[in-house]
Amino acid sequence: MLWLQSALPLTGILLLVQRITAQQIPQQYHLMDGSRTWSDARSFCRVKYTDLATVNNMDDGRRLVDALGSRVTHTWIGLRRAGGDRWMWSDGSGTAHFTKWLDGEPNNSGGDEQCGEFDVTWNDVSCEVKSNFVCYERREDGKERFVYYSEKRSWVDSLELCRSKHHDLAYVRTEEANSEIANLARTWTGLLWLPNKVWMGLFRDNWMWSDGSDTSFRSWLKGSDHRGDCASVAVARQGHWVRAECDQRTSFVCQGGLKVKKTLVRMKLRSDVDLTESRISDTLLKKLETGLRLLSVTDFNLSWRRDDGGLVFHRQTQLVVAKATGC
Repeated sequence: MLWLQSALPLTGILLLVQRITAQQIPQQYHLMDGSRTWSDARSFCRVKYTDLATVNNMDDGRRLVDALGSRVTHTWIGLRRAGGDRWMWSDGSGTAHFTKWLDGEPNNSGGDEQCGEFDVTWNDVSCEVKSNFVCYERREDGKERFVYYSEKRSWVDSLELCRSKHHDLAYVRTEEANSEIANLARTWTGLLWLPNKVWMGLFRDNWMWSDGSDTSFRSWLKGSDHRGDCASVAVARQGHWVRAECDQRTSFVCQGGLKVKKTLVRMKLRSDVDLTESRISDTLLKKLETGLRLLSVTDFNLSWRRDDGGLVFHRQTQLVVAKATGC
């Protein structure tokens, strides 16, 4: 509480608005030019916005690239390696809860089986294997359709084609979807009994988003030999992501609306002028703003809180008690 003493007792409430508490605007990105480590960047974003940037899908990826503009250096986003492998869907829908693994699979044979291969039952294999693949797309009626490709590609190349022409590599969440993809793949062989192994959007992952989001969307740069446990992105690489050492210092992208903190300051003043006049209270407000800026307080707005009658200050009545004296 702030008290200023002068001649005429009046009280008023000053509303100090600093841009510090959050307005939740999903996936609103803000590029920060300051050079920070990944952890320091996360701390900054959590204070000023919501968190480091999370990318849920291709649309978010394009918005992120727009936020970066012409920047060519790597820029932190909120993805960090956290351990604990999970099998995830490439379209961003998260962990695979329905599975159809072969007995003894996934076994990560040779330590290089990071992608899911489909043939009624599933197997984990190297992502570099060339295979046919199945994409999916959403129709105008909201339903989804699987699309088969008989050209053999690696898992990453298959993913890129599916994202450019459809929505993503196929996901399988039910027994019915599993049967539908199996029938589609076998139809292309002309022999219903002949196995036809295809890529789907299943991949092994141990990365987590800073804001706790369970989205499994990833956009790694193909063939990158970068090392590190944090993810950065650069427009120079078509907005794809690369690994980086978390203690490197670089720019970063926050997400969410700018936070706003409201503070009420009750003031009591004594003055020779009538502070109930709006002209006088407005002049006082400007002087208070100037004083705060001289104290290096920035990024704020000041305003008076007015009552229903539009008044800022109210006169205080003082009770005077006369002391009786004897004669």
